[in-house]
This record gives sequence, C-alpha cells and structure tokens, in this order.
Amino acid sequence: MGALVVLGLILIVRGPRGPAPSTTSDAQVTGADVSSPSGSASPVEEAADAEAGPHAPAPRPPPVWRVSAYKLDASIELLEGTLGKRTLGGAFQHAGLSRLEARRVARVFEGIRRVEHGASKDAFVIARDRSKGAVVAVEYVASPTDVWQAKADDGSSLVVKKLELFVESKLVSAALAVSADLSKAVAASKLREEALENIDDALDGHVDLATIKPGARLRVVGNEEWVEGAFARFHVEALEYVPREGEAMRIYFYERDASSAGNPRRAPRAGFYDGKGRQPYRGTFRSPLPFARVTSRFNPKRMHPVLHVVMPHNGVDFGAASGTPVFASAAGTLQSAGDGGPCGNMVKIEHAGGLTTAYCHLSRFAPGLRSGQHVEARQLVGYVGQTGRATGPHLHFAVLRGQTFIDPLGIKMDGVRTLPPVDREPFAKKKTELDAALDAISMPAPSTSPADDDDKDEPAGEE
Repeated sequence: MGALVVLGLILIVRGPRGPAPSTTSDAQVTGADVSSPSGSASPVEEAADAEAGPHAPAPRPPPVWRVSAYKLDASIELLEGTLGKRTLGGAFQHAGLSRLEARRVARVFEGIRRVEHGASKDAFVIARDRSKGAVVAVEYVASPTDVWQAKADDGSSLVVKKLELFVESKLVSAALAVSADLSKAVAASKLREEALENIDDALDGHVDLATIKPGARLRVVGNEEWVEGAFARFHVEALEYVPREGEAMRIYFYERDASSAGNPRRAPRAGFYDGKGRQPYRGTFRSPLPFARVTSRFNPKRMHPVLHVVMPHNGVDFGAASGTPVFASAAGTLQSAGDGGPCGNMVKIEHAGGLTTAYCHLSRFAPGLRSGQHVEARQLVGYVGQTGRATGPHLHFAVLRGQTFIDPLGIKMDGVRTLPPVDREPFAKKKTELDAALDAISMPAPSTSPADDDDKDEPAGEE
C-alpha cells in the first residue's frame, strides 16, 4: 500500500488486465459513500472522467465471459452449489451431475491447488446441455478475484484456466459514533453494510464486545474491491476504537507479503494485530450479534421481569433492533428452526463436544434452513424480533452442554499470537502508514443517546 495510504482516499488499479495507475483521486472522503450505485461509473471510470489529455488511463478492457451468461440460453441448464465438506466430485454430484460426469469434470481441475484444497464456502456454477446432458462449462469461485473456469473447446474437452479479471481497489475512511445500534452508525457513515461484520472481526479478541457502550467512537480505514466494474467486497485495513471510558486502541490488518523473507510455512496468520504485533484469538464460538450489548446475563436466580417470580435466566440477552441479522455462533448441524414456545421463533444448532446453541425470539428465519443441514460459523440464521414471551426486540442466546444450560459468555477459550521477528519491520512500516490515514479522519463527538447513562442490565426486552 506504501505511501498511497498516507494520501487518504486513493484509487488503485491492479490485475493482469488492468492498466497501471497513472493518477490518484484527490477526493478525501470521511464518512461518505464512495461506492458506485447500480448503473453508475466504477471507481476507475470516475477517475478516468476526471482526467483530460493524453495521460488519461487506458480504457477498461472488454468484460470477461462468465458461465452465468448461459442463463439467457434456453438450451443450457445451470447448476449451482458450494463445496461444503465434500470432495469436488462429490459437490458436483450433489448439485445434480451423475457420478460418472461429476468425476470427469472434477478431473479437469486436478493439479490446481487452490481448487483441490478449496474452502467449504467456495462456490461453483455448472452449465449443462439440456438435450445431451453433457457439461459445456464450469466456473469455480474461490473468491471474487480468484476464479477458475473450464470450458469446452472445439473437441468438446473441457479446458481450464484462471480468469484474468479486471480488479479495482479503493481506500475509504469513516468515523463512527456508537449509539444503541451500531448498524445505524455504520449506515450513517455511508459505509457498506458488509463493514459491520468486518469491524466485528477486527475487534474480536482485542475488545470484549459485550462491554461496548453507546458513546464509544471508531475511526476506520477500509478497502473496497471491485471486480469487472461491480462491487465485490469490503475489508478493514485499520481502525481506532475509543471507548466511552478508558484508553483508545488501534488495530491493523497484517499479512506477510509472499515475496518477503522467512519460511512461508511459518508465516503468521493473516489477521488483525494491535500496535505491538499481538493477535488475540478465541475458541470456536463467536457472538451471534456483532457489537450487540448484553442487556441481561446468565443468572440462575433471576427475578423474571414479566412473571415476577424467581426463574433462572438460562442464557444471555443481546439488545438490538428488530430485523438485525443473527449469525450462527459456530459451525454445526441445524437441529430445528421453528416455534419454541416462550422462546418464540427459535433456531437450535448442535456443535462438536456435546454443545447446543439456541437463538430465540427471532422475527423470521433465514431462507432455506432445514433440519440436518450443515451450518457454517457466522452463517445467517435469522433476524432479531420479539416473538414468544418477550417485552421488546432482542436476541436470547442460550448454550447447553448435554441437557444442562451453561453461561454462553464462559465458553470462549482465548490465546495470543505474536508476530515473529522477521515480520516486525514490515508490520511497523505498514502501521506507520495506516496511523497517518487514521489521523487524517476527524473524530466524531461522543453519542448523546439517553442509553449512555444506563450501565446496568436492561429489564426491557427480556423473555
């Protein structure tokens, strides 16, 4: 990233088909939407329009052909799926190919390490001739920028290649003042909604998310990635977290450059590190609601707010607005998604080690949920509501070990990784650059929400 970060909002063009950047954008934006709305110019087109004369960037090359183009061809059937826990051939067969055809197509990708060792969320689309039943093209998507395509040549054999996609990156910056609902703060900053989960990932382990109160503030430097003129993903590069009380903390994303010295097999895990090069990590389980406040804790002797009798509170309540997305706390198998009585709309997921998580009072479920399916960590399972016996919108999150309820806030196992000596100099260089970018963002005033003065568990919104 180099000195580009110091300049603030910068346009970077990269990729095998992308022209070398000849200029940078001088539009420093803090808390502004720098994305291209549907049908409008992408970041590179906007920069090109601002240029005049013979030094303007070269025009964007024609778009790469994608298998999805077959959706306009009635003679072709498209089959889609994800790798999951299956082999590549098994995933193709699960999508609808015969066992023989699935194996034939999978062999085309032999020797491509990125495909052979794919992640469970990797996706693919298969184009099959309706009359002949033969596969004419396959596309394997490891990431928005890492796409492998196999297409039938004149001899009807599938020939595989990695697509040379036109990739554009743009740095954006924003300042956030946390109120009762962080999602509203993200929306007010004009950052894309994907930023909420990414900010949660950055802070996880460094900050106890349950302690974040209204009045906290953040400064964020992120990167928007565009592929073939369409927005693909958002990633946090650095952020500063200023709690309502206490010291500020800065966190930086670091990944060793492939050309750097050091044993590649011992490269530190890419992720978010503090200013001293430390990366806290947690166990298998994560918070089902990014940045949500704990409004009622696990309490076997709690006085019930509705029934006014001593009744155990067998979980943790997270305060959030109706419709806020709820994510699976860890990978597992969906046990049920339905009426939970006093728990209202409830999702239950079984995990390794005899643990089960429950997500209660949901307004609605994520589409496509079915008993017995595999659920990934951080997969959408529903939305916050107040169904069942609840006095307001919130998520009741419970964890059972066998048949016994345990405190959900006590199941995380923590540790700390430290960058090895060979990475400390490049990390320090990147940290200096990102610090300059963070310093250039105006810090917002603290939120003055009435909830600022409420440090206690909230009776409203309990079941």
